[in-house]
Amino acid sequence: MQQVEEQLIKPIILGLGTSRETTKEVVQSAILDYNYRLIDTAAFYLNEPAVGEAIKAAADKVPRKDLFIVSKIWNDAKEDVEGALKDSLKRLDLEYLDLYLIHWPIGICTDKDKWKYKQPPLHKTWAAMEACVRKGLCKHIGISNFNCQLTLDLLSYAEIPPYANQIELHPYCTQRKFVKYCLANNIIPMAYGPLAAGAEAKGLNLLNDPVIVSLAEKYKKTPSQICLQWGMANEHLVIPRTKTITRLKENIEALGFIIEPEDLKKIDELDKNQRIYLPSVEFGMGGIPIFD
Repeated sequence: MQQVEEQLIKPIILGLGTSRETTKEVVQSAILDYNYRLIDTAAFYLNEPAVGEAIKAAADKVPRKDLFIVSKIWNDAKEDVEGALKDSLKRLDLEYLDLYLIHWPIGICTDKDKWKYKQPPLHKTWAAMEACVRKGLCKHIGISNFNCQLTLDLLSYAEIPPYANQIELHPYCTQRKFVKYCLANNIIPMAYGPLAAGAEAKGLNLLNDPVIVSLAEKYKKTPSQICLQWGMANEHLVIPRTKTITRLKENIEALGFIIEPEDLKKIDELDKNQRIYLPSVEFGMGGIPIFD
């Protein structure tokens, strides 16, 4: 099994997560002003052209080879993985991706009245992903929103093992055992939603949690920085999203301190196994259970 590359575990442990609201200006500022080197996007976010424009605009000072660009295949494109990847490359105006992920291990509902789902077999999708590596379209391939059972199944036949698994990770959803499993199998746990944004709808607010607030006061940092540093201390590659340039500075400064072990344990104890981001029927997702 291939080994996790040192470059991702050490220098790049915090990247920029993007969304449909992310602009070229935010990505460009992240690269040029705040030294972000990993940019995460996806076909579903509809922002690949903006990300590509930002990369091109920054190229004089930060060449492409110094960046780690991640994108993802959406559920309805799995029958033509190479075509979907080439479409992403065209929108990004890039020759290759550093990492290409399967966005969700689920199908698309083709008839909601009859609940019919289109779900290509995972082993065929993965074989097509591996072919993209061999053709030089991407350097690495990985998964997103896979649970332990699905990852174990994938490892049983993968010729090129997944490089990373992008999953929901924050102090209210630590997935400790699964993170340990991923690391033991040389799969990088990439943490999306590291600040549990959107938890308010479930009556929770991580950044107002008394433990997080008290530690922010102790370390003279913001609650967001405490949560991000906790993730990095647990060997997550954290990719917080931001729509504003001002938050770029706050997030990247989470690299500048270390939380003491006894305080990390206090944060660990906040775990509620509370997922904020779940597949939605409104997006036409479904077919198989993906969570424990």
